[in-house]
Amino acid sequence: MELLKQIIDLFGASILVPVVVFILSMFLRVKPKDALRGAIYMGIGLTAFNVILGALMNSLGPVVSEMVQNTGINLPVIDLGWPAAAVIVYANQIGLFYLVFGVFFDLFLFLVKWTDTFHPTDIWNYYQFVFWAAIVQLVTGSFWLGILAAMFGNLILLLLADWLAPAIQEYYGYEGITNTTYASVNAAPFTVLMKWILIKLRIYDIKLNPENLRQRFGFWGEPISMGLIIGFVIAAIAKLNQLGTLAAWASILQTAILTGAIMALYPAVSGLFVKGLIPISQTLNARLRNGEIKRENFYIAMDSAVLFGEEATLTSGLLLIPIILLIAVLLPGNNILPLADLPAMPFMVISIVTIMKGNILSTVITGAIWFGAAQLCNSEIAAVFTEAAKLSGVEIPSTGALVSAWSIGNNPILWLVYKAFSAPENIRIITIAIALAIYLVLYFHFRRNRRAWQMAAGASEGFLKEREM
Repeated sequence: MELLKQIIDLFGASILVPVVVFILSMFLRVKPKDALRGAIYMGIGLTAFNVILGALMNSLGPVVSEMVQNTGINLPVIDLGWPAAAVIVYANQIGLFYLVFGVFFDLFLFLVKWTDTFHPTDIWNYYQFVFWAAIVQLVTGSFWLGILAAMFGNLILLLLADWLAPAIQEYYGYEGITNTTYASVNAAPFTVLMKWILIKLRIYDIKLNPENLRQRFGFWGEPISMGLIIGFVIAAIAKLNQLGTLAAWASILQTAILTGAIMALYPAVSGLFVKGLIPISQTLNARLRNGEIKRENFYIAMDSAVLFGEEATLTSGLLLIPIILLIAVLLPGNNILPLADLPAMPFMVISIVTIMKGNILSTVITGAIWFGAAQLCNSEIAAVFTEAAKLSGVEIPSTGALVSAWSIGNNPILWLVYKAFSAPENIRIITIAIALAIYLVLYFHFRRNRRAWQMAAGASEGFLKEREM
């Protein structure tokens, strides 16, 4: 387990993804030359994404910090970002154990056709649900109860991945993939409900999506211009008290140019992922058609980096940054200060954008309500998160401070799993049984009504019929 952790830490996703893709390609009998070419394109694409993402985070991180300072926000729980949750997971026994056990569990679920998602291709994101298992172990003192909580969180994630897969493929244009990053998909059930409400209120009829913006505003509706405008506004809010200085305007314009550049560069980078997936998708489709593979569906789990830079996704995520900060201040009961993870908002709106089919207004409204309210879950676990962080050697900013990770703790689904598995002993069996019963009802309802579920998640009937041919 230690060796596996060292390999993951040493090589990183940009090497491990191509290796896993190559092994998967060979398993599917892709020609070795095509498999190697696809794996290389995948690695180059992910490396390019990391460069773009690093530039975005390095630019927006200081801007968000200044925005917080200039608005005088004073909340006691500090957001250390997702790396703190990853450290908690991989610094203890349960996290290392699940790195190995989880792969075999996922393979078993895939081979017995409990799920159509091949999850081991996204092993590095296990920490997003294993974190909740780690705090179950901390609260209950039971290692195996923590493992059961991780397995349960894993099962829910695979159900979400199977549900969203066709809609993600249709909207983002990547054949055969799905998303298994919990921070990106946990809003899906709420989004389906919100879409129905917004349709009834006629708000969804306001088609504020990239295509309509281009038609209405011309150059100012193009991705580059939207990036420029949004970057300018966010940086201007952060520099509100310094607008009389030349340095402030330099920073504002640099941020605007950077966000515009990212909007311009993303399509070229995304094309590399398409080339990386073509050998697998072509071979898989051929083997499905001639009956060699006895599966109706087969989805490859991919990290959110593949999807985050799409026009409506990046635009909606950036727009939500100042909105979420405002909600954090005004929401009664919220104690967490969004900070380190706020620039990751484009990752977190992926399922919302998918279900809303790129409608930016509906995405922003839904994201503001979901992520705003989810901060209450984060506030509730702050004490146990801080204790787990201290035990794992995470550096706490100051004595007596509470910490959390905004993108990880803002997950009402896993918060309910945590509460069920860490309930008082006299009712714990009941709470776990209720959680399992709810999951099984939803799972079998999905299996019997797959098309209706997937259309509710944004897939069109025509797209689903085309995939069945």
